[in-house]
Amino acid sequence: MPPRPPSSPRAGAGRSSGRAGDEPDSMKAPARRRPALEDEDFSAPSSEEGYPEDGPPNPELYGEEEPMHSRTGETRVASLDDVEAERRARDDDEDDNSDATRAGPPVQMVVLDGPDKGRKKRFQSVRMVVGRNKDCDFVLEDQSVSRRHLELVYGQAGVVMRDLGSVSGTQVNDQRVDECLLKHGDEISMGKTRLRFVDEAEQIKELRAQAEAREAEEKRAKEEAAREAEERRKNQAAARGSEVDPNDPRFNEATNANYRLPDNLKESSGGKGAVAIPRRPPIRSTPSRSAGGGLTGKQKALIGGGGALVVLLVIGLVLIPSGPPPPPPPDPKVERAKVLMQQARESIRGDDYANAVRLVEEAEKLVPGIDVDNLARGARKQQEVLASLDAVRALIDEQKFDEARTKLAETPQGTAKTDDQRRKLETELEEKEMAWRLQQVEEAFAGRDPEAIRPLIALLPPLNRPAYEVKLTDLEAELAKEAQDTARRDRNARERAAEAAKERRKAFIAEAFNDVERRFNGGDYQRAVLECDRVIDAHRGDKEVKDRALALKRLIPQFRRALEDGQKKLDANSLEAAAKPLRRAAELYRQIGFRGSLGATIDEQLASSSVAAGQGALKKGDLGAAGSHFREALRLNPGDGRAREGLETLQKKAEELFLRAYIQRDRDPQAAAEMFKVVIETATEGSDVKRKAEMYLSELQP
Repeated sequence: MPPRPPSSPRAGAGRSSGRAGDEPDSMKAPARRRPALEDEDFSAPSSEEGYPEDGPPNPELYGEEEPMHSRTGETRVASLDDVEAERRARDDDEDDNSDATRAGPPVQMVVLDGPDKGRKKRFQSVRMVVGRNKDCDFVLEDQSVSRRHLELVYGQAGVVMRDLGSVSGTQVNDQRVDECLLKHGDEISMGKTRLRFVDEAEQIKELRAQAEAREAEEKRAKEEAAREAEERRKNQAAARGSEVDPNDPRFNEATNANYRLPDNLKESSGGKGAVAIPRRPPIRSTPSRSAGGGLTGKQKALIGGGGALVVLLVIGLVLIPSGPPPPPPPDPKVERAKVLMQQARESIRGDDYANAVRLVEEAEKLVPGIDVDNLARGARKQQEVLASLDAVRALIDEQKFDEARTKLAETPQGTAKTDDQRRKLETELEEKEMAWRLQQVEEAFAGRDPEAIRPLIALLPPLNRPAYEVKLTDLEAELAKEAQDTARRDRNARERAAEAAKERRKAFIAEAFNDVERRFNGGDYQRAVLECDRVIDAHRGDKEVKDRALALKRLIPQFRRALEDGQKKLDANSLEAAAKPLRRAAELYRQIGFRGSLGATIDEQLASSSVAAGQGALKKGDLGAAGSHFREALRLNPGDGRAREGLETLQKKAEELFLRAYIQRDRDPQAAAEMFKVVIETATEGSDVKRKAEMYLSELQP
């Protein structure tokens, strides 16, 4: 019988009787969870939830567990908030369950700080919305977080964080951002909550790298300890002097097996080339004394007899003739060759392969065939390997990385020591090539040439490209902006040059008509016209000067007639009638373009006559003409109080006319439309009555 889960504190909700296991999943209350720590294994079950650490309770000891019932025996229904809380808790339980099946990418969000500290949420699909609202994928209790604060979208490039217009904003690694691409370990701050983005694949890589680093550190520590022990052993051997070192390779059985002595040297002779094998001194035993502290007389007699017998045996051995003759002395060449071979082996151990080859060659000259172990061939091969590695280093220093890589691949295998040098060279080659390529990219950026930068970025490893691609995009935008600024400055310079040329041309033309202007301002209009003929004769090749002279010949007489007509009417005190010729004279004066006090005089006279004409038109009820005259007078003389009073009176008339038009707009739309037009023409610009008249006119005439 499988173990039965513990009863929920909400057992019996929604049903008056029955077992807790029969109630629907949506009504089950989640077990209360303790806050999780940052370094806690979320996949391991906590001892505080579910059964105790020693398993489910024994039904034989505690009896069958009965479900809890309502005190009143009535059916109770959980609130929506409780059901929502239970749903969120169940979702969190599913996130904590390592055996749960997930369709989303292997990424998750962990709450580091805030009211929801310890919670985490895995991606269930390619999008996750974080906020306080109940429909968010990751619901937070932090009240300083917006209802829909941010969203996380998983794509081919990775996970993109996008702020959804939150009030407090979002910070990634303490920098305010609206949208960015997240990397493993990035911290997101919003309100009082701080989240960490965890890429489970990158997390596994980091843990593996840390484990490998620890193993490498332990291996280095062991090797260092072994080297120190070897150094101490050598120092102790050197301190003992003549004492025999038990670790000497000459007494190693494997060494003796590889380097066997000739048979004539194995005999224990005292010759020059004999090998002395150390022997242990015999262990001498001290005769034990009797319990009485001395020997008895019988024992002394036996010892004396034995000693006499030994003396007789020694004398007999001396007198017996000796055996065969001693062996002949060893060959000096052989001894010298052996010494050279031993020196060659020491040179190989010291990585002096050239000297080892030389010593072996000398030994071969003395005793041909003595190099039975092919020391010379191995030393030459090591020479080739070291020379090839030196050539690779030289190519790396010359920044010929492709040639160095080819040369390194062609280098034959050597000893473990040279293989270690090869691995270091491979690492050095990759590092220096990467540094050189990065330097080239930086120099290209300093030269601000995007066409040269782009192919260099393509040669970089994929891990280094994104940063430089962003930098290239910024550079291109900066160059485009500089080009626009340069074009704008050139255009402004051309415009200023054109204006200056125009001013110079204007000054030239004004100088050509100086005499004409002097005669005109003096009131001698007939002589001014004659001076125009002289200007034409003096500048026959200049079309602009000629056209202006012909225009002045036509305008000056017209100006003279209009001015004289206006002056006559002013003299007759007919101000209203003088407005029209004076307005014509002022217009012609502006076309002539001369400067002088005559223009100001005409403007003053025209302003007075315009005020009189406006007052007359106001009396006649011609509001449009009155407004035109008053505004013209105010334009010519802004300080004219009569013109301002006339405009105020005209504004009141316009308001009265608007009311009449508003009343008649239903009975006589056409007449109301005409009145609205007059109001629009006469009312002050921007006034409320003008705006309303335009609105009602648009309704009457869509």
